[in-house]
Amino acid sequence: MTSNIAESLNAVTKDARELSIFDLLEYMRTLLECWTNEKLLNAKGTFTFLGAKFNKELDDNRTLSQKLRVRASTDHIHTVLDGVKRYIVYLENKKCSCGQFQLEELPCAHALAALRHRNETYENYFSPYYTRESLLRTYEMLVNPLPD
Repeated sequence: MTSNIAESLNAVTKDARELSIFDLLEYMRTLLECWTNEKLLNAKGTFTFLGAKFNKELDDNRTLSQKLRVRASTDHIHTVLDGVKRYIVYLENKKCSCGQFQLEELPCAHALAALRHRNETYENYFSPYYTRESLLRTYEMLVNPLPD
């Protein structure tokens, strides 16, 4: 498994490399068409506010946040204690000293603990790209079939 898109495409198109250029391009176009349709169907089958993958990650972080202790410094700055480790959460800037909050643009366990301490929901603290509507717009692009 790799996150490098070139390596992923190389693995999938390994058998198609012997085809003519036209047939190789048609093979890749068909592959993209299938992938796009599959992702669109998955997005349409999601009935949560966030996409399924991001909703699961948020649920995992929420579970981890249950055991954390929180001390508020100000309305937007919190110290979150995880055993002997201490994390600083800046809700106003959407940052945490663990780095995960600003990197993924999804509240980490520390940020969720701080939000729970404030009795605030997470809806204003994630990237709009993770919403179901955004996923639907991403995968509704048309992959044009080629005529004979």
